[in-house]
Amino acid sequence: MKTMSPLVLAIALAIAPVAVVANEPATPVTIDTPARGEITSRSAVNYRDGSRSQLHTLDLREGQVVQVAVEGPLRARLTAFYGSDELLGTSGEGTQAASLVVRAKRAGRHTIAVSGVDASAYGPYTLRVATVEAYDGRALTPGASISDWVDAPRRLTLRIAEAGVYTIDMMSDDFDAYLKLDGPGVALTNDDGGDGTNARINARLVPGEYTVTTSAYGSERVSGMYRLTVAARATPDSPLSEGGPLVPGTTVTGLYEGTAHAYTFSVPARRLVRIDMQSSDIDSLLHLSGAGVDTTDDDGGDGLNARITTLLEAGEYSVRADGAVPGAGFYTLTLAVEDAPANAGGGPIAVGRSVDATLLPGMTDRWTFSVRSAGEYAIDMRSSDIDSHLKLLRGSESIATDDDGGDNLDSRIVQRLAPGDYTIEATAVGSSGTGRYRLSLERR
Repeated sequence: MKTMSPLVLAIALAIAPVAVVANEPATPVTIDTPARGEITSRSAVNYRDGSRSQLHTLDLREGQVVQVAVEGPLRARLTAFYGSDELLGTSGEGTQAASLVVRAKRAGRHTIAVSGVDASAYGPYTLRVATVEAYDGRALTPGASISDWVDAPRRLTLRIAEAGVYTIDMMSDDFDAYLKLDGPGVALTNDDGGDGTNARINARLVPGEYTVTTSAYGSERVSGMYRLTVAARATPDSPLSEGGPLVPGTTVTGLYEGTAHAYTFSVPARRLVRIDMQSSDIDSLLHLSGAGVDTTDDDGGDGLNARITTLLEAGEYSVRADGAVPGAGFYTLTLAVEDAPANAGGGPIAVGRSVDATLLPGMTDRWTFSVRSAGEYAIDMRSSDIDSHLKLLRGSESIATDDDGGDNLDSRIVQRLAPGDYTIEATAVGSSGTGRYRLSLERR
């Protein structure tokens, strides 16, 4: 009885479960010397899906890393083996520029299978092999830029000689990069702080030895090339702030390192306030509280910047500058305070009455009223300028919300209420909505 060789069986299992492939001789390929081939109807066949393959041999040293790439009109898939039966990897989805990075676990002959992605994939191709200069394991220092290939998380040593702010970037086209930094007073992680799915950590480091762990996000398998750089960051001329008094009309610069910074300010009378937190390093997150106000904003500014615009009554307030996702980096915080415009921001409203008001961009007007006797009450917000939105609260508890319950884009809440004090939040759908509106409160 004729049986398949271990190599042919391995190729069959790698390309598809339950397959039969013809035993064909392999063509040698060497580093920097391309090999040409063609998938035809005479090539080895996978009887499960009809795809066909050609084999090439490649001699490598132990630990040597190479990138194997196939070019040409063939829609290809690459598979690599050591010897006759040890599967080292596959390129995944077939394309006309499939590539695969291979690290030789042992010295010896390796086999590369060039396959068509499906039964209709035929044509000539060129197979190229290039050496990849992998990281040699020496300790990293500021200014380092290395390339490495990994098939598991890797721990690298980072030595810092001078205190300062440093940026560590991990970039990969093969997997979703994930960074972890541990050392004296530091325990930081990052997923997408760089461009796309690349990782970036900005951190203030003291002299000492740190561990940088390179990995992939979540449960994704770590497999492929990445590049890692370590660079010293220029720090602002002014001292870095970690919280404290916030003065209207001034800008402070802080370094967020995973812990929110708390700031305070006061207003002597009713004022229109705008707080901006901007950063090119982190996804800014703002929280404002005090004198009956408790509000949070993530992306109210441009891009991922945070902005809170609101009318505040006289009193003391707290601002928390935070990050929406794990990360670290510089940010600026600015407080602007202006006189409150007329008919804006809310105030008291009596049952059976209506008020005309102006909604400012990014604002939520808050109107308060008291119910003396239980019953059904109707709240209407009508406007020809904005797409109105209503929210009814008792204390911090949300009782009802409505967007288009009235005519057209007007909002309406009809709710049975018990005796007590209530707040109506009147705003627009979309943070940029602005214009005049009429709010009415009636008992039915």
